[in-house]
Amino acid sequence: MASAPDGQGDCAYELDADLCFRSVDARWTEFARTNAAPELCAPSLIGRRLFDCVADPSTAILYRRAFERARESGRPVVLPFRCDSPALRRFMEIEISATGDGGFRVCTRVVRVESREPVALLDATWARGDELLRMCGWCKRVDASGRWLEVEAAVEALRLFDEHTLPRISHGICPECETRLLGALAPW
Repeated sequence: MASAPDGQGDCAYELDADLCFRSVDARWTEFARTNAAPELCAPSLIGRRLFDCVADPSTAILYRRAFERARESGRPVVLPFRCDSPALRRFMEIEISATGDGGFRVCTRVVRVESREPVALLDATWARGDELLRMCGWCKRVDASGRWLEVEAAVEALRLFDEHTLPRISHGICPECETRLLGALAPW
């Protein structure tokens, strides 16, 4: 198992049969704090439904299918995703396993990390306007007027630094990831 050079990466959480958080490990909490997401730390997260944290309907459908498949097959479901920071591209996997009591254990693992020049768009401390910019929650590419580009290329193509504030980021799923992931979750 790889680990990220910034000490962030592999973490786990457990969900009950209703997909409510019942526990998160210390690495999850550390990652949430480091990335300015205190609302995702225990104890405030415990008891919340997973889907309260997933705003995009397409992403929610994919997660529901992954949980259903893990439960029905009795085998772990493993899907690739990215979890980037301003200075790192983190290529990761999520593994969803059903537990004997109807719940789930979810583990994330770092597969590979690439350094990059920091990208201000991904820095939560920058001032944000009301405009929304859609980013794929799986590959981290940005929707630049219908073209899904790596964040650096999207910043340039959309001329984001011509404005006084950056757009807020909303998450969705690009057509390529949706096709690939739905195919991976298709009935066997």
